[in-house]
Amino acid sequence: MIPFFLARAIKSFIVCTTYISNFLKRTTLQQTFLKKCLTCKKRKIVRNTFNKTVKMFASRTARAHENSSTANNARSLGSRRKTTTTAFIGRAMMFTTKSSLVEDDFLSLATSPNKKVNALSIVMKRKGVKTRRAMRNKSIESAISEPELTQRVTGSTNVTNKRSTKEVKWSLNRAPFEEGGLSEIASGQANSGIKQWGPTNQTIKDWRSVYRNSSLSNKTQTKLDEREIPERCVVDGAIPKDLRGTLFRNGPGMLDIYGKELNQFFDGDGLVHTYEFDGSEKKIKFKHNYVETKGFYDERAEQKMLYKGAFAVGNPKGDSFYNPFDFNVKNVANTGIVEWNDKVYALWEGGKPHELREDDLITIGREVDEVLGQELRVPQMAAHYRVLEEEKTNERTLIAFSIESQPSAFPFTTNKAAFYEWNEDLSEKKRVDFDVPNATFGFFHDMLVTENWYCLFQNPTSLDFQKLMTEYMFAKCALAETIAMQKGKRPILWMFPRSEKAKKIGTKSYELENQFFFHHINAFERENGEVCLDSVPWKFMDFSMNLDMVTPAFWQDGSRTEYTRFTVNPYLETDTNSIKQKSLSERCCEFPCLNPKFAGKEHKYVYCGGSVVKDARKWGPNQCLVKYDVSKCGPGGEEKALDDVYYYGERSFVQEPIFASKPNGMDEDDGYLLQLVNDAGEDKTFLYIFDAKKIGQGYECKIELMDEHVPPGLHGFWSPQKI
Repeated sequence: MIPFFLARAIKSFIVCTTYISNFLKRTTLQQTFLKKCLTCKKRKIVRNTFNKTVKMFASRTARAHENSSTANNARSLGSRRKTTTTAFIGRAMMFTTKSSLVEDDFLSLATSPNKKVNALSIVMKRKGVKTRRAMRNKSIESAISEPELTQRVTGSTNVTNKRSTKEVKWSLNRAPFEEGGLSEIASGQANSGIKQWGPTNQTIKDWRSVYRNSSLSNKTQTKLDEREIPERCVVDGAIPKDLRGTLFRNGPGMLDIYGKELNQFFDGDGLVHTYEFDGSEKKIKFKHNYVETKGFYDERAEQKMLYKGAFAVGNPKGDSFYNPFDFNVKNVANTGIVEWNDKVYALWEGGKPHELREDDLITIGREVDEVLGQELRVPQMAAHYRVLEEEKTNERTLIAFSIESQPSAFPFTTNKAAFYEWNEDLSEKKRVDFDVPNATFGFFHDMLVTENWYCLFQNPTSLDFQKLMTEYMFAKCALAETIAMQKGKRPILWMFPRSEKAKKIGTKSYELENQFFFHHINAFERENGEVCLDSVPWKFMDFSMNLDMVTPAFWQDGSRTEYTRFTVNPYLETDTNSIKQKSLSERCCEFPCLNPKFAGKEHKYVYCGGSVVKDARKWGPNQCLVKYDVSKCGPGGEEKALDDVYYYGERSFVQEPIFASKPNGMDEDDGYLLQLVNDAGEDKTFLYIFDAKKIGQGYECKIELMDEHVPPGLHGFWSPQKI
């Protein structure tokens, strides 16, 4: 006896195939496609595949109608079922009805006879459980990839990959927007050209092209390998003489692991590189090294992929047997970097830190249990931290955290969170532990600190057990994909006491609207005890998204970030209505920073990478440096943030900006912004330096990184020159 739910599923499938078959018969797309294919022998494989697809749907429909009872039952479904079916077909036909790439998709397939072509992958998102993910990725890849690209040799890592050998072509049918200040966009009064702006197929090609292996050597670099960026690389302007210190950067450097290309850059091996400024107007000391994690070291020795990443699918060893109970992933140490008291640590929140030697960035400690003299409370440390700086004394405090986000060794026990504090001379040490109920799989990425509170945002994520058993166990999805946002589940703001004043109140928790938190900006307290927490939450997060799945439609709506302020008074009784949320800007942004002297205090200015478009729905990749002015966003919350924008150009993509304070600076924005930018048009990486007071007026200096390709990184750190 067929279960009721299975019978309903069969009926729905019959209705869907009927609708799709009828659609294929009457659509003009079929006629256009066949005309083009019949005129070219090279497109014969596509024509045959398309015809087979049509015949398959026709045969399915015929078989369905042969069974009169089943067909009648299918036809007798209610209007609600028909509405659901129509919605399904709308989603399945996304690329044929809503995208301008339809014709280009078929043509690109037709002109690529060496590729295995499945036209059904363009018509439908899914064919079945066994091929669902493969077909989805293939269909999207065919829509955004250039069929024939000029081959060239790049890089010095003795590793070749597809993405690193593509010569990106410029094929837009309109002139790109000029780089520079966009006062029209900043004011929201954009001209007609900018109003119509949106990411194109070329934008996606450019964006994907910068995510490839770094050209920097993956061999261990010694002090002798340190080099200077020569004078010729300062292509415009002059390096400010009062900019003295070292910029540290960390991010995925290897996105092709000895022939196995990663479609999710989160799994790339950590590459640490530094830029030392000593007051010279034309020279910078440069050095780099990969973090020699155990996984990186072993794979380099064997010259092949050996370890699974958190976002990797399947068995990287290539063995015939896949171990479904293997939950170990490689610590790639690629997310954060911090230099403190002459010690350097590469951070990755899924495991313990790696210690690097400051002189040459050589790894001297793998997955250390002790950081700056303090033993870790849990066997991992978050990749984010906060640096609080006293405005008058310039004394700095480093605050970090670690939390158990995995199942506890004993059931029905709470998770543990620990906060660590260090002074620059390590004279005072502090560690505070807290219990966090139901924090398993909560994905705690970043933190905020005020005078009296430690603040953590727990994401509305849980283990998708069904996906774990049906997909991960059979190498159909990555381990990270089994951790998913839950519809209807609310994120939680945890506020843990930092001071004696807050200890009298105790730990506070508040439920928020459903959203996902990666990065926060700052938190501060008002005189009445009210706490403001500024963040850039995502409306939705899906860890199955990767480099091969992005289309222009991705930037039309859906998951996006906005500058958002949360306000709550922890000294009042906990109430679900006691926390307020307000968007301060409609410009999508990421990777925020501010003057560290104002961390934990009320601030006026925030800097981040942002989208060109300022719209409530449309957005795009980060191609601008944005300065937000929130001075008018007071307790009443009537005003939106003002923004000053510098646009790098249509083919450029920005990394995280880093704020470097000017010596003896008086104002909050007395400092410099340092930002790495990937220019896909020139296939070069540039370092830009801005005066923080005048972002929209243009940069102070533009520096080319010696013809080296440095893929988009994640986070950095500014270490001022020691006096």
